[in-house]
Parts: sequence; structure tokens; C-alpha cells
Amino acid sequence: MAANRLWQALGRWPWVVLVTVMLGASGPILLAEGKPAAGTTLGGRVIVVDPGHGGVDGGAYHNSAAEKDIVLGVSLELGRLLTQAGARVIYTREGDYDLSGLGPDAGLRERLLADLKRRAGIGNGPGVDVFLSVHANEFPSPYWHGSQVFYNARGHPDSRRLALRIQQELVRIAGYTEREINEQVEVYLMEQVRVPIVTVELGFMSNPDELRRLRDRDYQRRLAWAVFVGTAKYFAEGPFQQR
Repeated sequence: MAANRLWQALGRWPWVVLVTVMLGASGPILLAEGKPAAGTTLGGRVIVVDPGHGGVDGGAYHNSAAEKDIVLGVSLELGRLLTQAGARVIYTREGDYDLSGLGPDAGLRERLLADLKRRAGIGNGPGVDVFLSVHANEFPSPYWHGSQVFYNARGHPDSRRLALRIQQELVRIAGYTEREINEQVEVYLMEQVRVPIVTVELGFMSNPDELRRLRDRDYQRRLAWAVFVGTAKYFAEGPFQQR
């Protein structure tokens, strides 16, 4: 079934979804709403889904849209798909709050650092297989557009392959991008998390056309679907390297 037909089915019948994604010799992933797909490449995997920002840290703001809200919507949909495929999903947040644990009198810098340390601690928790951090980009010029996946070459050796698989599906399924994966260094989470970790930049909020898409619920589902398929293909390949 072509990718666009898969997506049409996913959006048209959210209450009963039956999708097959062929993964070569590893066999298919079979998803049914509310019925985890035991025995798939995602069965039993522990995946951290990290919606960036939250609470007082809204991330990028453009035309009354906040990055923290867009990435949360995509992340919750991504987690739903992963759970249906048999994975155990750990969200760093499921609502509009930060993870600092500090009171209202704490300074913003102190709060942001505590928040990042908490996210890194979740990523380094027992049994975690991969860490997917979800953000939206911005740039002073409104020209730039397109989703893009970043990794840290100094981190886990499988991070690059995870980034590549997700980027390929963002190009193929989500569209509106011809970008390639890029190395991102000196980023706290990338440096601290010991499992394969990527940052998925969903698109540029500073581009008016892309911002309009990023705020669209159907497009958010398409982005989540692309990240899900890329993650599934990553696990289907194995074996995995040790850091």
C-alpha cells in the first residue's frame, strides 16, 4: 500500500486502524487500535519520547503559536503509535509543565538546567533503548523550511543510524523537506544521554507556510507517523552496537 494511502487510512479511521509496514526479512508490523502488536520489532522496546520545553519555557513563539504545544501534540501521537506496536513509551512530559521540580521563585536559568538534568536522567534510566527528543526549529529568515533530524557523533554509535532512518521517512511520508541528517554537538541532552538519541526538528515555525502546517492536526499526525516508521525500521535492522 502506498504511503499516501496508509496515511489516508490512518487519518480517516482513527478509531480502527490496520496498517502493515513491510520491513524486509524482519516481517511486518501490524497495528490495530488498542491492540499492541506482540512479536513486532518494537515489542518490548523501551522508548523515551521527549516533547521539548514546557511550562515557563515555551520554546519558539510565532503568530501566537508556541513550540511547546506543537511538539507535545506530535509527541503524544507518536507515543500512541509506538504503544500500539508493543513498545513501552516513557514520556518526559504529557502536559504543559517543566521537569525542574523547583518552586515559582526559582530563576529561569536554574529551572532550565534542572529540567534538562531530569530529562537526561529519564533517558539513562533502566532498560531504555532509544531517546526521541521532539522540537520545532526557527531562524531569523522566513525562507528556511523542512523537518530535520540531528544526532551527536560523539555519543552512542547507533544515533546516526536512528537519525538516518527517521529522516528518510520524514522525506518520504511527511514531505515538504529534502533535508538530510546533521550532526549536533555541545547540546546537553546529546552529551549526557548514553543510549541512541536524536533530536527531531519538525519544521521551521519562522516560515509562515510551514507554521500553518505545523499547527494542523492532520499534518502533526503525519509527522508522528513518519517518526514512528523510521524508528521501527531502525529496530528492524539490528544488531546494535555498544557504546
